Amino acid sequence: MNKKCAFTLAEVLITLGIIGVVAAVTLPALITNYQKQVTINKIKKFYTNMTQVLQMAVTENGEFSTWNYSSSLDLYNKYIKPYIKNVEDVDTELHIHGDFTGGVRFVFTDGTQAILSSSTSWLSGNNKPTIIFYTNAQKHTDINSKYLKHPTRERFYFKINNVGMLVPPDMNNTREQNLQSCKYQWISGNNNNTNNGNVSCSTLIYKDGWKIDNDYPW
Repeated sequence: MNKKCAFTLAEVLITLGIIGVVAAVTLPALITNYQKQVTINKIKKFYTNMTQVLQMAVTENGEFSTWNYSSSLDLYNKYIKPYIKNVEDVDTELHIHGDFTGGVRFVFTDGTQAILSSSTSWLSGNNKPTIIFYTNAQKHTDINSKYLKHPTRERFYFKINNVGMLVPPDMNNTREQNLQSCKYQWISGNNNNTNNGNVSCSTLIYKDGWKIDNDYPW
């Protein structure tokens, strides 16, 4: 007669316990890596699309230095709107947690958004246009808004350079300088609004080959 082998209750519980421990250790890392990849994919998609938009605008309208616009909305209507796709909403009444008090906000059908400002000398230098990309479309008109829970995951700065190319800011800085800028948060006004800054996060990701490295302030 053959004897049937079976696990005891204790053995089953021990096995389940081991599986639980392994899952508890590895699952958070898997989730984080997935979230990082989703963020990277959104940034790359935006960067690729906007690069193509600007290339088409330069081809049809001439060199960027010859573009004639009087405001952010004028810049958007003349040189962005004719070439951009998958935009479902545009508005100019905005104040996004102190980034801009004016500009053009356009929301993409994939749930991301961007804000275009035609003249932002503090970031671009020489009053060149700046575009801030957000991985999730949100609008808040409260000047003290702090809705970005994780700015280094949600907001990424770009500028349009002298030849009409979309580039991250501070490309001439060292990686360490970019890293510190990505970590840094400005404190503005008396309300201790620290939900600004992190300017060079897009630069850091770009220089690292479109990836979020281990020292990135995630």
